[in-house]
Amino acid sequence: MTKLYANIYLAIYMNSSILSTKFLTDAQQELVLNTGLSLTHYDVLKTKQVFCKKSTKYDHVIITSQNAIETALKNRSFINKISCVGETTAATLRNYGFQPTQISNSALELAQQIITKFPDDHFTYFCSDQRRHELPALFLKEKIPLEEIIVYRSIALMKSFDRIFAAVTFYSPRGVHAFAKANPKNKPLNAVCIGETTASTAKKYYQKVVVANKQTVENTLITAIKAIRND
Repeated sequence: MTKLYANIYLAIYMNSSILSTKFLTDAQQELVLNTGLSLTHYDVLKTKQVFCKKSTKYDHVIITSQNAIETALKNRSFINKISCVGETTAATLRNYGFQPTQISNSALELAQQIITKFPDDHFTYFCSDQRRHELPALFLKEKIPLEEIIVYRSIALMKSFDRIFAAVTFYSPRGVHAFAKANPKNKPLNAVCIGETTASTAKKYYQKVVVANKQTVENTLITAIKAIRND
């Protein structure tokens, strides 16, 4: 194959490929593959649950990740209220019989809203060992007690790729860091992020960052498809 044809092939292949840094369901895979684009997907972060048991009640539990839902289920009878980030997490909680008290688009927004609406509640944050600082920092600033319980740990999978993707979808700031560290020279044409917090991290590494208008995996994939089509 001549260099010219090799470059043409690379351009066609590169411009039709999406990498998801989250392992996708069959339906989510079909969402991409039905458009004619190629897809690679894997979990850039592996999650390990941490044993958590408490005999007293939780007044108001805060969840900013679906990874904390398992702990909520195990402590269902001890939880009075539960608030979360993202409609997907809220839908999952509802499926398990919870009725989220407050649903917000980001951890900071959630903290602002529940502090204002429920100033007399006792808050417990089910989080990871790598949780971001915005939510706890606001509680500290407002001098409102916040109990933090580490309920899961995440381990980065340092997987490198020898090709550039038209779009890479990211679902957490730590996922961005992990991919960028494993692929320092691999710059996707579009870094597509599930939310603004993840996007703020992606902007440290990539020139073109696109944010999904809804914080769901499906909408992030649709945003990636549109970004490729517009390039």
